[in-house]
Amino acid sequence: MPNSPGRREVLKYAGTAGAAVAVLGLPSAPAAAAPLGTREPAPLDVVVLGDTDSETAHSLTATLSDTVTGGLGQSARVLNPTVPASYWGGTLTFDVAVRPTGTTYVTVRLWGDDHDDTSDEAASGTNMWRLQLFCEGKQIGYEDQGAVDSLDILDTAPRTPGRFFFHTLPLPEKMTAGKDRVTLEIRAMGRIWSYGQDASQLYRTMTTPSRAIYRVYTHTDPCFVPPKGEVQGTAPDPQPRTGGEEVLDAIRTRVQKDQRDLLTTADPATLDGWAMQSLAEGYLWSGGPAHQNPAALDRVLQAIDGRYLAWRSDATVMTGSDQQWQGFGRVGLVLALLWEHLGDRLDAQVTGSPYAITNPGFENGADTPTAWQMPGWAAAGGGTWARDTTVSRSGTASLKLQVGTTNGYSYVNSGARVRIGSGTYTYGAWIRTDGVTGLGAHIDPLFYDANGKLVGSDHKVYASKGTHDWEYVTFVFATPAGATRMEMHLRLSGPGTAWFDDVTLVAPADTTTPVPPVRKDAYVDMLRSSRDYWRQHFPHYSNQAQICAIGLYQTNRGLKLLAPDLALPEDRARDYLYQSIGMVPYLGPEDADGNPTKPLGDSYHQVTKAGLTRELGYVGSYGEVIDWLVMMYESVTRGYQGQEAPELREQMVRMTKARGSFRVIDVDKDHCRISRIETVIGWRNEVYPGETAYASRTAWDSNPVMSAAVFKDPDIVGWTQEMVADGQLYPQLNLQATHPWTRVGLNALRFLSRDFPEFQSLPARPGRIPTAWDRPDFVLTDEENGCVAVKNGAELLFASLYFRSRQGVNNYARVHHVTPVDQRSATVRERSAGTTDQTFTARDWVLWDYAINDPGASHIPPGGFPPPGDALHQALEGDVYHLAPVPDDVPDPTLGVHFDGVETMLVGRAPFYLCEYGDYLIAMNTSTDKTVTLPARPAFGPARDLVTGKTVGAGHRPRLGPLSTLVLYRG
Repeated sequence: MPNSPGRREVLKYAGTAGAAVAVLGLPSAPAAAAPLGTREPAPLDVVVLGDTDSETAHSLTATLSDTVTGGLGQSARVLNPTVPASYWGGTLTFDVAVRPTGTTYVTVRLWGDDHDDTSDEAASGTNMWRLQLFCEGKQIGYEDQGAVDSLDILDTAPRTPGRFFFHTLPLPEKMTAGKDRVTLEIRAMGRIWSYGQDASQLYRTMTTPSRAIYRVYTHTDPCFVPPKGEVQGTAPDPQPRTGGEEVLDAIRTRVQKDQRDLLTTADPATLDGWAMQSLAEGYLWSGGPAHQNPAALDRVLQAIDGRYLAWRSDATVMTGSDQQWQGFGRVGLVLALLWEHLGDRLDAQVTGSPYAITNPGFENGADTPTAWQMPGWAAAGGGTWARDTTVSRSGTASLKLQVGTTNGYSYVNSGARVRIGSGTYTYGAWIRTDGVTGLGAHIDPLFYDANGKLVGSDHKVYASKGTHDWEYVTFVFATPAGATRMEMHLRLSGPGTAWFDDVTLVAPADTTTPVPPVRKDAYVDMLRSSRDYWRQHFPHYSNQAQICAIGLYQTNRGLKLLAPDLALPEDRARDYLYQSIGMVPYLGPEDADGNPTKPLGDSYHQVTKAGLTRELGYVGSYGEVIDWLVMMYESVTRGYQGQEAPELREQMVRMTKARGSFRVIDVDKDHCRISRIETVIGWRNEVYPGETAYASRTAWDSNPVMSAAVFKDPDIVGWTQEMVADGQLYPQLNLQATHPWTRVGLNALRFLSRDFPEFQSLPARPGRIPTAWDRPDFVLTDEENGCVAVKNGAELLFASLYFRSRQGVNNYARVHHVTPVDQRSATVRERSAGTTDQTFTARDWVLWDYAINDPGASHIPPGGFPPPGDALHQALEGDVYHLAPVPDDVPDPTLGVHFDGVETMLVGRAPFYLCEYGDYLIAMNTSTDKTVTLPARPAFGPARDLVTGKTVGAGHRPRLGPLSTLVLYRG
């Protein structure tokens, strides 16, 4: 690659820290250009889609395409789905002018109001169609998550309402070398789900037309400036959003229903971790039906029992259920929340054994008892069944069967078949009757083999007829040959009413049936196992490390209550939290003896000095870890023996506030003022624009006021109050009101019961999002992530110089340039230096599959699953990426590089970057012990240092110390 200098042509480092470094042999800078605001660099070519003359001049051919009149009356083309619908849609093929030397860029002009406006909110996000660029028949970059990405990805929100925007990609220099024209193609395609485990999950069918495509340009300057006279549109005047308060009532309704269901109808043995915690939180919340209700305590423990038994029969329950890396952490948290209220319940045996009948006394349930059912065929009998809380032999409820006709009947059976062994068992139930005639009330245990086939026939035992008090009906029977399961049926044949209670199953004295352990012992087993497993599987992605650290701390906290001698000391348990948020170096998984394996050395921090989560560059949506920070903080501070954690709060506030420099203030689809996450430069499967976020975003585990309510930092509170003033609180709460997942239900409960009331009590604060146009200018640089955020008057510039460099230094930078009237996003060529002689050669892949990083992803082929249709080939195949040097204490990183498809930490971040975009020049020294001297910049000219405000002449060669960045502006 022309922009990938050889080893002897790059920076030569002196042998000691702080020594000057000469920059030698860097590729030439672009030709001199006038300031962005005044120059009008002519594009090499312009294709006006929908214009017959322009399309003819460029030999355009279209399939499955219509010409439309779109934004501001401009002509455009849409690409239609196939019939029948498939992943691929229509295509446009045309010739364009290119430059025979250097890099030619392709920019597409799109209308900023277009978005996936699926009317059905439940289906929102299904029509996120993409546009993919091809050159001379080869695909340019990846269809998902490539440094050179798709030409467009439609989102559920409009990107720049009222205006056009521009997205720029570079053509491979080897495809334009020596040529003055090439053939480009744009193909429409369906949505991609980045976590798909097979091709059908990954590639979604395109069913409606694509977004309109207006113009395609080729040019040589990385920063595209539209030709003078083009209609671009104007940014709408932002207004505050009004209304929407009714969503609060919807959340209240949802939370109350959730609590009632968890308390009555849900089977406690099958509750997931979020539902379990919701019920525990409900016990402590005075506003719901579970408050101080002993039944809530019993059901929470039954839920833990169910989790324990499921884990004993399937070890993957600990590693794959609920929030994966948290293990059984919520069990420890729930115990800490309820510890003072549990009494002697932990001394009882674990309930819900597969060898025992579930809910034998009908204590759990609402109108009908939990874990019992009336089969569909039995409903034809005309009888009714119900849980009766006015009649019981013991406890507070019984099962009531009622039949009104001579030939009617009512049959109910245990929903789950009980495991049985050989020998003679006793089956029984207590029955009470009122006016029963006909065949009468009876029990009928039925037997099944391991394949679910009925063994034998009925075994009916009847109670007395007429009207009588409780009578015990029993059946003593040797398990039939081949039977391994029993299903208990409770029946009433003929008119009358019968009540059943205390259904019994008594195993023979010499049975081998396992005896359920005492809860305390069982919980110690599961908590200790979870803690020790995840100590040895501590992941390195920042959000995963945080979730895992939370689980480690929570399980250890539960052990501290149940078995203090088995718990880690507090400082050791907190160390996992510290590692996950960058307060101490991340040391990775431990070996069996508890020694850290240090896969990234002994000085790698999960959070940068700038306060951002650290990965393979700037992290967009996945970097919004504020929900996990809040949950981490509360894992320490809430519940029995909760402790203060000021050191955690200080770091978490710093991390939350660092995100404020990566916000884009714009308008939403209704032209109301909004703050969004900067995602254009994010490396992990992003869409554009980003989600709504001021301080906290809305997500499955996050509500928009939680960080303000918990941390109470004045700036964070001020940003959240700004959100309320903009009227953007209520639209973010629809998720909590409508999404049925128990995970979201827990989030809705915490918003309603804790976060929102606390936030409303906070005093007004003046802090506002720092990227708004009326805020002071700033320059934030993060050398560890290779990114910058700049507010420079009426411009925002976000840039990632370390962009999706998964397997080597790729010399691509990602830029997002925002002004009050327009936006540009671009992948541009940059220059780097300081790499090693080791290299990685780009493969003939067309997609990078995120799931290939999962340990169990051996079924995913290198590069991911190929898309449907004819085989595609990658235009970037054969490009050589030099590897960056890594610390001496890091294991050989090439082991990961040469496992095709798996990304590798550290090897893609160059020691030095030089990136020019429009009026900006960014020079970044990412090394920790070297000083760099910049090359002369005659082509760029004199410029202002945006940090110091001083003018730097074209002939001046500034020196950059370790982990430092220079941002120059010549506008």
